[in-house]
Amino acid sequence: MSVNEPASGEFARMLDATVGALRAAGAAPEDEETARLRRVGESAEGQVRAEFGADGRLASLTLDPRMMRLSSAEVCDHVIAAVNAAIDSMRGGGPSVAAGDLSQLTEQLEQVRDTAVPRLGAFLQALTDAQERMARGGPR
Repeated sequence: MSVNEPASGEFARMLDATVGALRAAGAAPEDEETARLRRVGESAEGQVRAEFGADGRLASLTLDPRMMRLSSAEVCDHVIAAVNAAIDSMRGGGPSVAAGDLSQLTEQLEQVRDTAVPRLGAFLQALTDAQERMARGGPR
């Protein structure tokens, strides 16, 4: 059984899903006033992100899956810090999240997909070949 196909295929599907999500996110630009009023707060080096909408209500809360390794008390502390940072941004009139043009990022991800998937496949095939040689007792 080759490790190459499932791993590189899964990687390609993940990149395709990411590119699709970026296209969807960039497809409906919001008006300038809504973008100006939207506020974001982060904690844990961006692993927790709280976003308040123009109406001043919490619009989204995003946690990086790596946060699930922490205790619930630690996760709560990071969530509170992110929400408070967004609230502070609203109160202080700090910088808001700009409605950016995601087309360049989408293009870069497509380039990564097109170049990284074949390289990953070749790398995984080399690992599979080496593993098979070692299992047969051949040269390493």
